[in-house]
Amino acid sequence: MSSSRNTYHVGEEAAPGAAKIRFRTGIAGFWAVCFLMSVLVALPAAHALEGFTVGTASAGSTPHILGTAMQQVFSKAFPEGRFEVAVTGGSIENSRLIRRGEANLGIISITGAAMRNAWLGKNLEPGEKPYRELRTLMGFVHIIGHLIARKGAGIETFADIKGKRVGLGSSLRTSALHEPFWRSQGVAWVDDVEEVPLSSGDRYRFLAEGRIDAALAWTVGDKLAAIIVDYTSANEAVWVRVDKAGLEKAGLTAFPFEPGSLPYLDFRNYGPSLTMSALTARDDLSEKDAYTIVKTLHEKIGDIVVLLPAVRAAVENPAVFTSSSDPFPYHPGAVRYWKEAGLWNRGG
Repeated sequence: MSSSRNTYHVGEEAAPGAAKIRFRTGIAGFWAVCFLMSVLVALPAAHALEGFTVGTASAGSTPHILGTAMQQVFSKAFPEGRFEVAVTGGSIENSRLIRRGEANLGIISITGAAMRNAWLGKNLEPGEKPYRELRTLMGFVHIIGHLIARKGAGIETFADIKGKRVGLGSSLRTSALHEPFWRSQGVAWVDDVEEVPLSSGDRYRFLAEGRIDAALAWTVGDKLAAIIVDYTSANEAVWVRVDKAGLEKAGLTAFPFEPGSLPYLDFRNYGPSLTMSALTARDDLSEKDAYTIVKTLHEKIGDIVVLLPAVRAAVENPAVFTSSSDPFPYHPGAVRYWKEAGLWNRGG
């Protein structure tokens, strides 16, 4: 696999020393050695990776931390390889790097609206073709949507937010992610509420000050964003009750949140997956490389969790690793490994 330019280069680690075997003298020892060597020759050699470049996102972001953790895992597993992490603008840029052959892998919000549009050929640069050559290797984390209300605002369900002041995202991307969630709960995105476009930091400041009645929230698995942790440490959170049947009817993947799993949550609630962060590659990645990449990551997932605790949600619920990434299919090499691991529960 080729390496990309304009990336952080990982220093090569020294190859481990060759193991030494002591042979006993005598006829019995001679035949024992012959038998041992015949067994070693018969064993298939493990497929080694020469290296790869993985596109992530801005430095310090969740995808960048994930890419850095991957880099460490593969540098240890294949010390003669060269593994690089590229700081990028995120999913679409990673997709373009993969398409141009400037990155082998990319961490992408594969089920988000932007990538779905890329598959369909919408909102692309002039001359760009639909992104049909991308393949999923494995899922890592789901970004799950929630709505937090201010205590005393009289909001318990989505029906209660009609006519209220709600802090929404300040970007079109946020709207594209959350709008299907709201629609599944019988609420129009902006027609039924008084919209207050705010950045993440301002949303929770306005909520604490009583200047809005409710605000968008999200978790990575069941891990809260730091800004929400800060808010709930000083303010009581009211988690707006979600209708699971509405999520499922809209085709959204619903994740359960048990009482106590979020600050002040005292009932079983649900949140939809707004997007899944997944490792992707091009369809011409060899099946051997795809298989080896996925197998190595899955077997060393504990090392990933050390640097990115949010991935623990996938360890606790292994179905996340093979979550649907429609319309993007999984790579055949990845499917082969997931079937062997007993985690593939779909056809194909």
